[in-house]
Amino acid sequence: MAELDIHPPKFTRMTTYLDQNQSLLFSILPPELRRGIFAYALAAFEDTSRPYSKDTYWTRPGYDAPHRTYTEHSLTQQDRAPGQLLPTAFQKCLDLIHQTHGKIKAGRIRIFAQLLALEEGHRMKGLLDMKHFYPKFITLTIRIYFPGSVTRFSMDLESIERRRGEINYIANEAAEKWFFRRNDGRFLTADKADMSVSRWTGSSILNGQRWLRDEIRPGQLDYHVVTVVWRVSPGLAEAPLPTPYPKAAIPRDFQRPTPSFTLGASVAVLKLQQANIALNTPAEETWAALEAHQRVMQEAARERRRRR
Repeated sequence: MAELDIHPPKFTRMTTYLDQNQSLLFSILPPELRRGIFAYALAAFEDTSRPYSKDTYWTRPGYDAPHRTYTEHSLTQQDRAPGQLLPTAFQKCLDLIHQTHGKIKAGRIRIFAQLLALEEGHRMKGLLDMKHFYPKFITLTIRIYFPGSVTRFSMDLESIERRRGEINYIANEAAEKWFFRRNDGRFLTADKADMSVSRWTGSSILNGQRWLRDEIRPGQLDYHVVTVVWRVSPGLAEAPLPTPYPKAAIPRDFQRPTPSFTLGASVAVLKLQQANIALNTPAEETWAALEAHQRVMQEAARERRRRR
């Protein structure tokens, strides 16, 4: 029995493929409709068959699962989760897109980054300065110079509901005093009228710790989010303020609400599992049950030592 030829066809002769005009999509539909069809068919969506763990920092409304497109349409694939695409591999993708289609402006990108790893800014700048990378809208939390293609920049300032006062203060400071500069010298400024507030509920388990102190309900944290938007200021020729983004420090006398649970900040999920304490047990009951379990374990350890 002859082996199947599973290699892609070699397009070396006109007889090995059909002219695209033989497709009704190209021969009848105008390009305006065709572009709309392609945009819809290749639009990104959440792949709910592979949801993120709810106990991660990036899981939130609109980001419950990896975003993917039906790239089977173009016989390509996307199978990487956030944070797994190395810059070198991403650059190869950008180069291929540029070779095939020329300069393409991406609609919008959202970057989840650990601030401690990007505090100096050069790593994020290196990403945004990648060759053939032209995003129009960026949502991130790092202060950098933007490519000349950026027309809108939004920042989500987020914390637990109890600390919403601090978030509101910082957001107002940022909208009033921060501005950003593009590589071409133009400036992006914010208008407080563009600020918006949203809220969402997530898991109280992060990095293997259950944060009892901040729970609103057993196993849940409520988040307060303020979005500040910076847009290009067409008539602004000079920097509006001496410093682009002065430090927005919370005043020392700022009144912070006291947590409803004050016995401890967090407890390891592993300890709760070892003590057979359900993760949806109220904070006070969880703490009391854990202390009781620890007393039993300590007494058992003392008894073993006495028997020796």
